[in-house]
Amino acid sequence: TESKDRLVGSPSFGNVPAAGFGGEAAGSVPEPPQTPQLKCAVPVAFRWHHGASREVYVVGSFSNWQTKIRLTREPVGDAYATVVQIVPGIHQYKFIVDGEWRCAQDQPRCLDSVGNENNCIEVEEADVAEELENAEQDWTREEPPP
Repeated sequence: TESKDRLVGSPSFGNVPAAGFGGEAAGSVPEPPQTPQLKCAVPVAFRWHHGASREVYVVGSFSNWQTKIRLTREPVGDAYATVVQIVPGIHQYKFIVDGEWRCAQDQPRCLDSVGNENNCIEVEEADVAEELENAEQDWTREEPPP
């Protein structure tokens, strides 16, 4: 089972406001955007294989450092893993191993704005527009005459 606990007193980052549409002439009907630039979450695997006696969580900027996500111990070996749905972008994260905040030394690392070392990951956008276009073509494709 996956555990998601709220963290108290952890760092947070400001929310980015959503952009609106505007600039239409008075009395005109606004046109919808051609292709919405939606950032759909993509699955990202997190893995800790540096030992733990009780529990391992991952916490990161992808949840404003507010949610602990439990990693599950793998059946073979001493590794813990989970998959988290994350929106595209560059994210920082850290593991909480048996109650202690830790970086994985074998994963990319960076410093935050106050000099704390974190792991970091760049999550790339899935090509949703192309998938939607292909699905639409499948629905509108006519069967060839027999």
